[in-house]
Amino acid sequence: MREDFYITAAPIFATYLGVVSGNEALKYTALNTAELNEVESRRLFVASLMPSPSAVFVEDKSEVVRQYGYALAQEEAGVDRAILVHSFLESTRAVATAKTEAKTKLYESLTNAMGALFLLPLFLLFLWAVGVLAVDPALLIALIFGVTAAVGAVAVASTPRDLSLWRTYEWSLPVGLVAGALVGLLASPPAAFLAFGLTALGWLKARDRLWWFRIRQEVPPMLRAAAAMLKEGAPPDIIIARLSGRFRVAAKVAYGYFIPSRYFALARAMYRAISEAGGASAVKAVEYIQSVIDLENAAVRRTVKLAAAYFALFIAAVVILTYSVATAVKSLSALESGYNPFFTPPPYEEVKWVVSTAMALIAASYIAVFLSAVGIHYSATLGGAVGLALQQAIQLLM
Repeated sequence: MREDFYITAAPIFATYLGVVSGNEALKYTALNTAELNEVESRRLFVASLMPSPSAVFVEDKSEVVRQYGYALAQEEAGVDRAILVHSFLESTRAVATAKTEAKTKLYESLTNAMGALFLLPLFLLFLWAVGVLAVDPALLIALIFGVTAAVGAVAVASTPRDLSLWRTYEWSLPVGLVAGALVGLLASPPAAFLAFGLTALGWLKARDRLWWFRIRQEVPPMLRAAAAMLKEGAPPDIIIARLSGRFRVAAKVAYGYFIPSRYFALARAMYRAISEAGGASAVKAVEYIQSVIDLENAAVRRTVKLAAAYFALFIAAVVILTYSVATAVKSLSALESGYNPFFTPPPYEEVKWVVSTAMALIAASYIAVFLSAVGIHYSATLGGAVGLALQQAIQLLM
């Protein structure tokens, strides 16, 4: 998104703005951020060619873009650069905080809605099991998959994410879907999640990409160390050599690797900025990066905790439903048909299989959707394992 680009590019711009003119800062920022958003980086470059670039940004409808305009206007007015950089980073940090909070609230609202929505199949299953609702059980299972797909798409879109899904998982996504479908049809439906997750996990291991999910934890300390060594007078080639021994991200930056990660692109651009502009403003810029990462991590933790609370509620509802269905179906089956004109429960073995499978699917779906922020391979594998375990537990209870 456009706002994400300007929030991410802020520390790079601030590092250059601390030592060069506003036009030069825009030009260098544009050259170093093409990987993040080519269209917006081109806009920065065009603005750097204008005699008064602040006018391009001050009237923009986006709050974070206007912060660039205010910073450029202050630079044109001769404000002290240290004060200017501090003011710009603090203002942009406030905008990033508000944006992350808004995303978190959306995600929490989605969790509340999905928690309530997942309780609907429980009620329908009970009506079907006691013979009140005459419906094909396959339709109930299809309803669960439909709800999961729809809400899962919204959840994935609103989750704070660093890596590009397709460029990270690539062909493991369609291959995993096919494998999951086959396993779900031939073995057990909840096992479909496990097959998909293991396929994605195997792909990531084979391509040596599991460490990509730790990139944003490595970036701030790596850049902080680079700025500190630059202040001590170490040349850039010595700095990158030292960092490569401590941080895997630094080694990939040194050898020119491409990784579809927003923070990897930021690390590479920030390293260039620190090498070219010096470490005077880099320390404040790195602190900004750390604060934004902390905000995203806190948002992910909040959503995971909320999802765990709803999942615990769901498990309690499953236990109650299982006991109620088992008791009701056994009692109704024992009655003669003349004394039971309204309730015609299906065969008990069919009820046992459908209820256990549906509950396992709901549990697997919930975990796969709401833990996707830590990696689809992890959430799908864990969801499938929990679903299979719950299926076996329900069958034992019934």
